[in-house]
Amino acid sequence: MTEEIKDTFIVVDDHPPIRAFSKSILKETFPGSVVLEAESGRQAIELSLKNKPKLVIMDIAMQDIDGIEATQKIVQNLPDTGVIIYSNYGEEVYVRKIRQTVPVDRAFGYVLKTASQDQFTQAIKQVYSGEVWLHPDVQQVVWKLNLNKKSTQLTDIQHQILIAVAIGKTNDWIAEKLYMSNKTIQYHLYSIYDKLGINNAQKKVNPRNEVVCVSLLKGLIEVQDLKQAFEKENV
Repeated sequence: MTEEIKDTFIVVDDHPPIRAFSKSILKETFPGSVVLEAESGRQAIELSLKNKPKLVIMDIAMQDIDGIEATQKIVQNLPDTGVIIYSNYGEEVYVRKIRQTVPVDRAFGYVLKTASQDQFTQAIKQVYSGEVWLHPDVQQVVWKLNLNKKSTQLTDIQHQILIAVAIGKTNDWIAEKLYMSNKTIQYHLYSIYDKLGINNAQKKVNPRNEVVCVSLLKGLIEVQDLKQAFEKENV
């Protein structure tokens, strides 16, 4: 007999049939649980902050606040709440955004709506238990992102320089901070440009701006890295 779970869950989707399906899976998996519904990202944030759910099942595409922004607000304010992205979107751009939003040690799932009911149920159980579950297609995207990140082979020093550039620091500032000469910092920057395929001779785009953009797109630096570095240097 399935043990009754009294936890609160929130299902977020702007399509009532999808909410009803997710709710039915939760009720079947955790009899006795409370399942609340939200049809927008804004409503999801409000319900989550008020009820502190054990788990939120979140769609991505919604009208007012999308699921990625809503997820960010929830994970920032509710460290014990797990999140499952339940969406049709499994492309690299969405996976990358979610990776930048959800801490690596967070209970988290990414389920495509093409998943079977068994897969969906498995994801719910694993995230409820504090683990991570990724749809096989999403796993392939993550593997490619990790491969691209690894192929650049930035050194620890180069990564520090990249973060400093991203928060707007000059070469002189970076050199003083890392106890290096300005010339050495320039050398490292040219090496980073080369590894990321940025042609410093083309003046159409500022290479410092371009290297930050490319690094974010490739997942070489995360939003959390920038936030921590900026706050550290501007306290």
